[in-house]
Amino acid sequence: MSGGGVDRSLLWRGMFVAALAGVLILALVPVGNGPDWFTHADKLRHAAAFITLWAVGRRAGVKPAWALTLGLLGFGIGIELAQALTPYRESSVGDVLADAVGIAAGRWLLGVAL
Repeated sequence: MSGGGVDRSLLWRGMFVAALAGVLILALVPVGNGPDWFTHADKLRHAAAFITLWAVGRRAGVKPAWALTLGLLGFGIGIELAQALTPYRESSVGDVLADAVGIAAGRWLLGVAL
C-alpha cells in the first residue's frame, strides 16, 4: 500500500470471508417449498456459489490452489452436515458433488490445472 490507498489484498480477503459467510447463511436459513424454475436448479446454484468462492478466494491470495480446493470442498461438506442438523433443510451428497463441479469449473475458468 502506498500513498494512503486501500490495501487491495486486504479488501479481497474481506470479500472472501464475507462470501463464505453469505453462502453459509443462505445454506442454513429456512427456504420455501415452492417449485424451482427447473429440476436441478439447486445444483446449479451450488456450482455457481462455489465458482464464485473459488474466484474470490484466489483473488484474495489463497495459495496453493490445492489448499483452496480442499478447504472449499470441506466447507461444502460442513454445510451439508450442518443442514442435516436443522429441521427445515436436507443434506445431500448431490449438493457436495455440485460444489465440487463448481470448484473444478472455477479452477478451469481461471486456468489452474486440476
